[in-house]
Amino acid sequence: MRKFVVSIETWVTFALLLVCLAFFISAHRLPEGSFDPLGPGAAPEMVAAVLMAFCVIILVRSYLRAKAGKKIQKARPMDVLERTAEPTPKPFVYFFGLLFLYTLAFQFELGHFIVVTSIFVFLAAIALHGWHLKTAIVSAVVGVGLSVVLFWVLTKFFVIRLPGAF
Repeated sequence: MRKFVVSIETWVTFALLLVCLAFFISAHRLPEGSFDPLGPGAAPEMVAAVLMAFCVIILVRSYLRAKAGKKIQKARPMDVLERTAEPTPKPFVYFFGLLFLYTLAFQFELGHFIVVTSIFVFLAAIALHGWHLKTAIVSAVVGVGLSVVLFWVLTKFFVIRLPGAF
């Protein structure tokens, strides 16, 4: 009889599933809103539900992998650094710096949502993938398209006040 060993990833995923479940339940208990037909808990419930679905998928895959006897390949922390040409992951530092500036732009309402989000998506793609003409064109198109769709969904469907919406 084979011994079933639970990996640390499985425990972390299970803990994340429990946290998502707690957020889902607490969001479901929020009182109904007066203007929003779905209520204030709709967005947190949706995010928690998606994360719970991902956690369940990971747990099932982990169980099936363990049942088949396959070992998970563990990457050493240095392997990730050796794959990049630079000793530090500068693209991630740039990305999180952009994310911080993006948050500040919303905090102080420095521009319209569509403009700020388009610029963020464009610069984030360049920071993560490097400067190439193809990357620049695709990220510009995706940034504008994503920004317009998000603006419409968040203002019309969720009735969220965004910079430039009202």
